[in-house]
Amino acid sequence: MTAFSKLTRPAMRALKPGASINEHGIVYTKLANGDGRWTVNVMVARARHHQVVGLESEGYTRTQAEEVVAKLKAQKRAAAHGVAGSKQVAPRSVKAAAEDYLEYLEKHDGKDIATKRMRFKEHLTPHLGILSVARLTSDDWLAYVTIRKGEGAGPATINRERSALLHMLNTMRRRRMLAVVPELPRQKEPKGKLVYLTPEEAAALLKAAAEDQSEHAHPFVMIALYTGARHEAILGLRVRDVDPGRRILWIDKDKAGEREQPIPEVLAKYLVKLTARRGPDEFLFASKRAADGRLYQISSIFARCVERAKLTKHVTPHTMRHTMATNAAHAGLDAATIQEMGGWKTRAMAERYTHAASMQVAMSALQERLEPKKARRVTPKLHGKARKSDKTP
Repeated sequence: MTAFSKLTRPAMRALKPGASINEHGIVYTKLANGDGRWTVNVMVARARHHQVVGLESEGYTRTQAEEVVAKLKAQKRAAAHGVAGSKQVAPRSVKAAAEDYLEYLEKHDGKDIATKRMRFKEHLTPHLGILSVARLTSDDWLAYVTIRKGEGAGPATINRERSALLHMLNTMRRRRMLAVVPELPRQKEPKGKLVYLTPEEAAALLKAAAEDQSEHAHPFVMIALYTGARHEAILGLRVRDVDPGRRILWIDKDKAGEREQPIPEVLAKYLVKLTARRGPDEFLFASKRAADGRLYQISSIFARCVERAKLTKHVTPHTMRHTMATNAAHAGLDAATIQEMGGWKTRAMAERYTHAASMQVAMSALQERLEPKKARRVTPKLHGKARKSDKTP
């Protein structure tokens, strides 16, 4: 039952499971497990809008619910007048907006343009292209999600497409071409199994890469294992990006932006030999067949090395990133250091590895406690003596 009352902390704490408080369309519901759920249920432009905002345990508060209501009202006002903004640009479709957005990224040194272009061309534009970008709603996005799931796309794939669309909409807002950005619910992704290589497996992969016919196999595996850098960033390295004296690589374009990548001494010495007698503008992974002279994908070469190394795990170039972080965690490095080494945007990503390492240390300590080295045992010899004494009169 929903009570129309003030959303005060004492009133919220006093709620029984299943009961709710509704104040001006913002609803707080006490769930059976003790958690609280925030939703909005408001009339905007003579239309009822109901939307789940999030759970209290996930950090959602009344503030986020109020922001949703404010965005809904601003979005409806913008929809009534086309694309709102100081520039008063004529209404345009998602397809036209995407073309302008990608062109804008090209002119302003945008990141990951090729991937964004692919996501718009193959998925977002075919399904959303004819819609007005100013009238795009969360319902339109949920309909898109349903279609993509029907096509076999998983939550992670859909979330990456969502990121591309959101980046376009937020870019338009910054350029004052769009008044508001709609809420696009994110898909919940299942936690994947953390796959990494043991030292023995890493050594086998390096040996297989050294024996591969491609000159790029061994350098790629070396850099990936010792830095954990994303494979797109590795393939984009030039000779001038290598600073063996300071033991760093300069990552120019990466998901986390420009940054300095620390490297160990063994890799620094390796790269000195690799870059000897090569010009500063040369790519480390050059390709004569590519238009701009660099390699863009190494999946087939890497898969060949994995097969030759006889690795039974599902190993991809990204597995090298997990391997670096796991090894760093087992070496005792904290999450902040691992985050900086790997270029993660949030601490939570790095903490996943330190948590796994600490759990292994805890299990080893538990085993040592339960099975001390000098544990008392009954030996077969003692049993033999006991049986002999039974026959003695």
